[in-house]
Amino acid sequence: IESDNILAFVYNENGKTGLMDTSYNVILPAQFDYIENWQLDNLIRIDSGGKVIDDDDAVGYRFKKYGLINIQGKILFRPQFDEMTVSDGSALIRVDSLFGFVDNKGNWLIKPTYKLAYPFYKGTAIVKDSGQFALINKQGQKIITQTFDGIWGFKNNISVVEKDNKKGLINYHGTYILPLDNYEGIGEYNWYFGEFKKNVKWFVIDTTGHIPIKEGFEEVDVR
Repeated sequence: IESDNILAFVYNENGKTGLMDTSYNVILPAQFDYIENWQLDNLIRIDSGGKVIDDDDAVGYRFKKYGLINIQGKILFRPQFDEMTVSDGSALIRVDSLFGFVDNKGNWLIKPTYKLAYPFYKGTAIVKDSGQFALINKQGQKIITQTFDGIWGFKNNISVVEKDNKKGLINYHGTYILPLDNYEGIGEYNWYFGEFKKNVKWFVIDTTGHIPIKEGFEEVDVR
């Protein structure tokens, strides 16, 4: 399994895959059709019933259902989910048309509830509830009461948010870095700096909301 420290190997036996540790001891008997050769936050996605893709257009694997094991070979969830993204010590899952979250111990964090959701980022997830986007924690509680018409997604701790045709910047704690306003332009964070345009001038803003150069610029390109 690819990681900073190799802890296990995927092995094949009678057409099925399992895990061995670095001493070649079986820690998960071969029983699944596919074990992803990659771990994130000690979690590995698995499947039964999918198919290997190997043609001129793509190489990879098409999941039928997603399951989850850990690097120690413990089965957390057998293949049952229609979609899965691992992030922040948890996994966003979809069952039919609804999204929910599971933790890295095989427990439900939030059962499938939302028609749209994004993976957790440092303990905060973006979900769409009753037509509005909200920020929630891993207990399913809103971290701020305000909801939004749109959220771009967190990058370098910050996201652009939209409400009533106004935009602003918010961090994953739910604190405004830049209040909602009618900015002439706004950009997501690269190298921990974002950008916004106000009164025909572009300004650079850091992740604390500090604007280091107050005069502004005719043009800014933060990369």
